[in-house]
Amino acid sequence: MNKLIRNGLMFSVSMLLAMSAGAKDIKIDGNNTSYAPEEVQKLASTAVKMGVKEPLNMNLAAGNLTVSGASSTKCVIKVGTGQTPQIAGISCK
Repeated sequence: MNKLIRNGLMFSVSMLLAMSAGAKDIKIDGNNTSYAPEEVQKLASTAVKMGVKEPLNMNLAAGNLTVSGASSTKCVIKVGTGQTPQIAGISCK
C-alpha cells in the first residue's frame, strides 16, 4: 500500500511541475489594444494554439482583433468593443 501512495504522490508532483513549466508568457511585438496584460496573454495563447507563431502582432479595429506573427497564419478574433474581450468567433487562415 505504501508503494501505491508513494507512486501516486510522485505522479501528482510531476504533473504539477509539468503544468507550471508549460505556462509561459507569449512574446508580443505589437499590441494596440487597451486590454489588461492577462487578457492579452489569453488571446495570444488562443492564436498560438491556432497556428500563429511568435512574436505576435495584435491589431484591434472595429471589434475585430487581428493576430499575426512569424508564420503565414493570421487569426481574426471577434472580441467586440468593450473594455474586456468577449470572444464571439475566431477565423484563422
